[in-house]
Amino acid sequence: MLAAWWIAVLGQPVFLLPLPLPQVADAAAADVPAIIALAGGRASLQRPCRSLGCLRAAWDLPAPPLFASQPSRDPFAIPRPLPATTSYGLYAPASSSDRLATYGSNWRLGARYGIEAIRQPDTQLRIEVGSGYRLQPYVDDGTASTGPVARGSIEWMQRLGQRALLSQQLRVETGRHDTFVRNALALDILLQRSWTLGSTLELRHDGAEGDTATRGSLQLRYAF
Repeated sequence: MLAAWWIAVLGQPVFLLPLPLPQVADAAAADVPAIIALAGGRASLQRPCRSLGCLRAAWDLPAPPLFASQPSRDPFAIPRPLPATTSYGLYAPASSSDRLATYGSNWRLGARYGIEAIRQPDTQLRIEVGSGYRLQPYVDDGTASTGPVARGSIEWMQRLGQRALLSQQLRVETGRHDTFVRNALALDILLQRSWTLGSTLELRHDGAEGDTATRGSLQLRYAF
């Protein structure tokens, strides 16, 4: 208490400031210097509040920051699909180039998978592989014996200018005892609007007989 009176006496020119009305504890403290009223506990720096809103504010959570951070990801949430990507080069998108199918006929049963490796306006390349069971020999470029077989084919087409088209088809089927190969090369030339000159060269190899046959043809076709 003596220290408070000593500061009050020495600091009269500096600390003789009137107290604001909201900070006065009682009416008698209005005429007392501010430093003495604070030291004696007769005044408080806290602004009084007698509203119910002040009582509720003591229990409210602090307001979120203006730029809140991203919440943590739910580990059980389904992840979003990745954005679609565009592939460049010789390979077309898998959704439109891949083909998987099963087939059945009187001479062969099986499944095959094909892909369009090159798909351009002037160049096309299709590759197909598969396996199955042959019921009849030699039908549809097949082997000479029945049983399980593996089959593959390559089809290639190349446009030469505006009037010529070069194409090639290679088919291979192999079984337990032999292999059959067919390779056909064709060239079509458009002479006029309705006339086409077509030439083919075909090679067939039969593993069961051990021979290879070659055949060529030249045709002049008219489109009605």
